[in-house]
Amino acid sequence: MKLLRHLEYFRRLRQIIGFKASLIFVFMHLFNKLNPPSNGRLARILVGPYVFYFPSIDYFVVLFTEIFFKETYYLTIIDDEINIIDCGANIGMSLLYIKIRAPRSKVLCFEPNPDARVVLEKNIIANNWTREVKVLPYALGLKKGVVDFFIDKKESTGSGGSLMNKAKNTSSVLKSYKVEINTLSQYIDGQIALLKIDIEGAEFDVLEELITTKKIDSVNEIQLEYHYIPEAQQRPVSEILKLLESNGFKTYIKSNSAPHTIVGKDIWHTYMVFAWRNSSTINGMHASTRK
Repeated sequence: MKLLRHLEYFRRLRQIIGFKASLIFVFMHLFNKLNPPSNGRLARILVGPYVFYFPSIDYFVVLFTEIFFKETYYLTIIDDEINIIDCGANIGMSLLYIKIRAPRSKVLCFEPNPDARVVLEKNIIANNWTREVKVLPYALGLKKGVVDFFIDKKESTGSGGSLMNKAKNTSSVLKSYKVEINTLSQYIDGQIALLKIDIEGAEFDVLEELITTKKIDSVNEIQLEYHYIPEAQQRPVSEILKLLESNGFKTYIKSNSAPHTIVGKDIWHTYMVFAWRNSSTINGMHASTRK
């Protein structure tokens, strides 16, 4: 079964970056597994024409599998220039996916975690994306201010950083930084083909602020990760769907968990929510331009 899974992953990888680039990826991945990064060193791997730096081989595997193999997000291949906003860019795996699918895209990244942002900015510089990719160090919310931002002390570049002093894994030890919180609406000037949101619990704040300022009208498509957190975020995902649908979006949701792990329980769980303006456009482009 494990061999079959690896063969399927290679087949998917070949579809994404081609056969030769996939072989290079596999050999570099094996090298990194045998020589894992330590003492603050970053590992590197070639993903098609791009280089990607990361601090942990296990974390890389989780992120790459979710975004590239399981298609947690989806972006059609687009040759035109489009504007994308990546809220919760972390170390840049979602940005890498965006640039592979839409090489000419202009991307605005938000990442308040300073440890993750160092790796993100290194990946941007390494791939000569500095002209078309901008990084801002803000958390996002309803209004400006300064807040505590909590991250896992053991894996400080992890994607679970949050404004909540809560961790999904109860054994995690958290540390915090003071970060600026800002509103997203002021950074939307013109049409946004895709708004990606992965901000660990502040999804309602960002959407409601965009609706209040009417900047949501400039967004063609939204893909967000919604976290139900019993101790902190108990608003149901149906409320997000109502917000989006009342503002002209069609919606689709997918749970990241199997039903038996959720049904009858009140536990932390996650949904992917996809929203788009109408069936004739996909990621800001007419359906006829898909490849």
